[in-house]
Amino acid sequence: MESPAGRLPSSGRQWPDMPTQAVIAAGIMCVFEIICAPLYLAMAPQKSIALIPWAAVACLLAVGFTYTVGFALLWIADVLGNRVRERLSPLVFGAVGMVGFLIWGFSVLPSIFDSLVNPLGGASLAGSQLWAVAFNCAVIGFVSFALARFLSPRAVTRVKAMTTIAVITVLLAALGIFYLYAMYSQLY
Repeated sequence: MESPAGRLPSSGRQWPDMPTQAVIAAGIMCVFEIICAPLYLAMAPQKSIALIPWAAVACLLAVGFTYTVGFALLWIADVLGNRVRERLSPLVFGAVGMVGFLIWGFSVLPSIFDSLVNPLGGASLAGSQLWAVAFNCAVIGFVSFALARFLSPRAVTRVKAMTTIAVITVLLAALGIFYLYAMYSQLY
């Protein structure tokens, strides 16, 4: 019996393809959001948010996107990806992820950031800062969705690894909820 991609033999236990893609995308997005957290903090007018709490909140937003809106976008990308050659399907997935996370990064991420910075006397993100965040999110969306599609045929049979990544992303999101609650309880 072969996997959905028709390349790798199945050992019997495997994850479904779409949840596999979602977990891969969420893991990649978390890594990129942690790496990019100092970029967002540099946009704050003063050092109002600590790095680790903001990185956890950014992971929360990435995981929240991937496991909700992103799951629907993965379905759309799958439908569109089936209309092109197999080699081009990661690019289709990347384009869908780019558009989806760009919109998320232009609306949701700055709103949360501003809600943390404004009560401390900071200015809202505006103009080039918003576009920098949106561009950053577009790149993250493209890379994570394209890699999710590219890696999923091999990852579906790695049940332990996929479960571990899923648990880590949920724990990082839970840490983000904790920090967000702690920061909001101090601010409001």
